[in-house]
Amino acid sequence: MRRLQPGVDTSGGRAAARADDINGLGSLERKVTDWYAVGKYQAGPRSIALSYGQKGAEKLSGAGFSDLPDSKARQVSMRYGYSLSKPTQLYAVATRISNQANAFQTFGNAPITPTTLFTDPARGADPAGLGIGMIYSF
Repeated sequence: MRRLQPGVDTSGGRAAARADDINGLGSLERKVTDWYAVGKYQAGPRSIALSYGQKGAEKLSGAGFSDLPDSKARQVSMRYGYSLSKPTQLYAVATRISNQANAFQTFGNAPITPTTLFTDPARGADPAGLGIGMIYSF
């Protein structure tokens, strides 16, 4: 008998950063609100998960700056897993980030400083990725 195990997880937050002095112009404060939701369903050895997240607009104040328009971003991902045994699972994942004109969200493997091999993402670019892998828990 198959047993369906649904699950939903959500998270969100508010990030704030402050720079005390920018070239003598005074302090700058940056605020961003974001949220993320994940749903997972498992039936026997198979599981599927969907996730959706959104980064809010950049709120800037101080040092002569104002809010940054068109700075929102969205990410949607889908994951399929198949358990070969209790500790071993094969999986495939697909994800896409959609940036507005002034947003430049990217995947976690992007460097902070551009190099010859890795460049900073362009504002408004919409990166996508596919992956396959195996998880072994011990």
